[in-house]
Amino acid sequence: MIEYAGIHNPYAVGAYGVDRNAAVLQRYRALHEGLLRAAAGQLPNRDDWNLRIGMCKHLYEDAEAAEQLHIRIPELRTSSATLTKEPDARLTLLFEELVHARTDLEWASAVYEVIKPAMLAAFRDHAAKTQQIVDQPTIRLLRTAMLDLEDQIAWGRELLASLRSASSEPEDGAEFAARMQSFLTAAGGVSGEGPRSTDLPRRWRSNEPYAIPKTSKRCAKTMGPTTLIRTSVEPPPADPIARELAFKMRVRQEEMTACDLIAGVLYTQRNMPWAFYRDLARHIWDEARHAMFGQAALEADGYEWKSRPQYTSDYDVNAEKIPSAKYAWLSIGIEEGAMVSLGKKKEFEWCRDEAKHPLMAQFQDYDWADEVVHANLGRKWAPDLMGEPIAFVREVAQKELAHFWSEVQRAERKAAT
Repeated sequence: MIEYAGIHNPYAVGAYGVDRNAAVLQRYRALHEGLLRAAAGQLPNRDDWNLRIGMCKHLYEDAEAAEQLHIRIPELRTSSATLTKEPDARLTLLFEELVHARTDLEWASAVYEVIKPAMLAAFRDHAAKTQQIVDQPTIRLLRTAMLDLEDQIAWGRELLASLRSASSEPEDGAEFAARMQSFLTAAGGVSGEGPRSTDLPRRWRSNEPYAIPKTSKRCAKTMGPTTLIRTSVEPPPADPIARELAFKMRVRQEEMTACDLIAGVLYTQRNMPWAFYRDLARHIWDEARHAMFGQAALEADGYEWKSRPQYTSDYDVNAEKIPSAKYAWLSIGIEEGAMVSLGKKKEFEWCRDEAKHPLMAQFQDYDWADEVVHANLGRKWAPDLMGEPIAFVREVAQKELAHFWSEVQRAERKAAT
């Protein structure tokens, strides 16, 4: 079909007028943002490495979908002020309960067997029933979201099969998933247009506030213990260049600890502009990709890394600090500091020229590019978080760095005795 720019069924009246469309899209926005925030709160508490990587990717994709909805909704004669409001108290309750998932299976079953499949079904229905010409901007953003949801659900199905086959516990997340389904149903489903009852749902676990953990977790069954010191590979290569290269690979793989730190900031810091949460979601996903840089390089060279101690200092040492101090430590102290010292440039050049390792050189090239972005994010958001000019933030970051290294050195001395 070449007429109507290839848009099919142009004569049909759509199911959504402007006001109804805006109201339903508000719910979609709240769902994506609720998943983003809950995933950030859950990340330090989750064990399985593959689940952790997937959560980082999917919370970023939720942020991207929410960003498009932040653009589209005001185009539908709707004040942008509504973008800070929750459209349904029952949806809010759903996410206040979701963040209380106690196991990997509870989280994964609720997200990938209940919430995201319901979102995919609603988005497909919306895209099919809305008027295809007048609402093409909505259809376009829903198509992108649907592609992500299809990938997420398929991946989640495989992950759940793996988790369940490895579990020795009878609990498979079914009760938690059923509870989340009941909250979603009480809200009228994803669109809010399903059957409703005046019998409002009661709180279950969210009677107690969710407490983000003070130390981050790794799977005790498949990974080494968490540690505040770096341990490289075992046995270390005899050749000094190969030894340094393996160490650099492990440092990249260990950047999951930075994901945990940023996730903690995103979850605990309230009342920031939407752009802050979008940017931190991207920052989390970048650090997860860096962890995969290290994982891929280690595995490509035949190193076994999972059973080695897993470095968690970025999160664990900083866990009890306020969000502004945590983010200043990372984005200004570490990442801006790496730009000033040319540390990232030197790492890339060393992998390219000394180690002559094409894969790791490419990883470091992109790691360097990402860290430039992160330093800029620090300069953008750390002053807002702290309510102080950047010069003050840099002084705070240096003090937090001094505290961090003193704690790491103390752990090293303890390990040596």
